[in-house]
Amino acid sequence: MEMAKKSFEYFQYNGVTFVSPIHSIEQLEWVKDLKMDPDIPLLVSYPKSGTTWVQQIVSLILSNPNDTDEKSKNLSQKAPWIEYTLFKTDFNKHQLLTTHLNHEMVPNVVKSKMIKIIYLARNPKDVIVSSYHFHKYSRFLTAPKDFQDFLEQFVEGNVFYGSWFDHIRDWYSHKDELNFLFVTYEDMQKDLRSVIEKVASFLNKKLDAGTLESILDQCTFNAMKKNPYTNSHNLSGLFHSDKGSFYRKGIVGDWKNHFLVSQNEWFDSIYQEKMADFPVKFD
Repeated sequence: MEMAKKSFEYFQYNGVTFVSPIHSIEQLEWVKDLKMDPDIPLLVSYPKSGTTWVQQIVSLILSNPNDTDEKSKNLSQKAPWIEYTLFKTDFNKHQLLTTHLNHEMVPNVVKSKMIKIIYLARNPKDVIVSSYHFHKYSRFLTAPKDFQDFLEQFVEGNVFYGSWFDHIRDWYSHKDELNFLFVTYEDMQKDLRSVIEKVASFLNKKLDAGTLESILDQCTFNAMKKNPYTNSHNLSGLFHSDKGSFYRKGIVGDWKNHFLVSQNEWFDSIYQEKMADFPVKFD
């Protein structure tokens, strides 16, 4: 989804921060009544949780991973964000749909068992670090004053797409009402093969050994960083190419290189307060 260089502005909708013209109130209201094909899954994540990685995995599972035509399509075409103003119902050449929206804002049809939902989560400390650098790299987000200030804004939910805590808690609390698969970035790093097999099973797709190997090869960090159809280099209107890369490190635990001991202790106390009863534990 190409978007020309424009003036970007923050706005609030339902207490969540969005950016115009990538988003609009009209689109966010329109998407509530979006009619969705039950054969097309929905990938849900909080920003900077590894969304592009899972988009690539799912798109390859749902197609022939060796199909030249499919390989030459941008992920934004194969797995568009439903809340982006450029997304319309006639944009029909996708294999899955993607959203960063919270549970309250997604299409009404999603809140049934009709739509298969893959929810991707990541250790919030790594999300914070990745998001911090992403804000500096993006043209459409305000560059952070410093890491301490960004950390505080993140904890308060005063960032792009709102509170991480609310996002994951709300989605997870509704999982038994939905056709729902929970996947973590850490599990993907630990054993990508098993995660691909789990996702394929959820989507009722059987992968032979050759197809699985092809998907694995195309979903490594280096392969996706070099691939012009997955690395977002064509979205020059959205990013400062001289200030970083869409693919930065792709590792688990980079937060240890950014958090001071005092910041880590402070965040842990906040996390314990907000997430003490949350059943998922991150590595």
